[in-house]
Amino acid sequence: MFRLPLAVVLLTAWPCSSAQATQGHVLAKGLVYQAATYMRHPQFGTHPSYYGCRPEQVVDINIGAHSHDDEGMPLFAPEDGTVRIVHRNTNAWGHSLEWRNLAGTERLFLAHLKNIWAIGAVRAGERIAEIGGTGGWKPHLHIESSRGWLELSGSIVAPPVNPYGNGMFFVSNGPANSKPQEFFAVEPAVIAPRSPLELGGSGMVWP
Repeated sequence: MFRLPLAVVLLTAWPCSSAQATQGHVLAKGLVYQAATYMRHPQFGTHPSYYGCRPEQVVDINIGAHSHDDEGMPLFAPEDGTVRIVHRNTNAWGHSLEWRNLAGTERLFLAHLKNIWAIGAVRAGERIAEIGGTGGWKPHLHIESSRGWLELSGSIVAPPVNPYGNGMFFVSNGPANSKPQEFFAVEPAVIAPRSPLELGGSGMVWP
């Protein structure tokens, strides 16, 4: 009986590519943040993916000790590329955009945005949006890569799969041409852990 190689099966199940990732970041230089994801959450289920990637590759980013701290936090183009609007708060993604690099080898999907600042061609370090809570969620950033694993500041952001925690700490090196960010650029121990409902949003259930 004919059988497909395992690699072909995996690529069919998870259609994310393995092209070269951006070496930039969407957060300002020096900003400390937490990254996490969830599966089989008692309230939210499994973290949905815009690109159809594995749930452990889908990332929620939180910054301050409380959700309202994150609202309005600026987001930047990690490299030269283009931005297109995907949704304008018409569903649970809220305001969302897709950034694409110039080579066309990677796309980043950013959701639950407060404002979208740039459309079309953008330069590295240009402000493209702000973190928000649109779509019915508490303010946080949903971000994922068409490559599968999200790589920012030259490091893979592999969030722990935990329905209650807020994940591990990372520090942004910032996109090219961005200015150092003083806001929340503190030692991780200073940031208080969030309650379970801070991760993933409000009381809504994903349809």
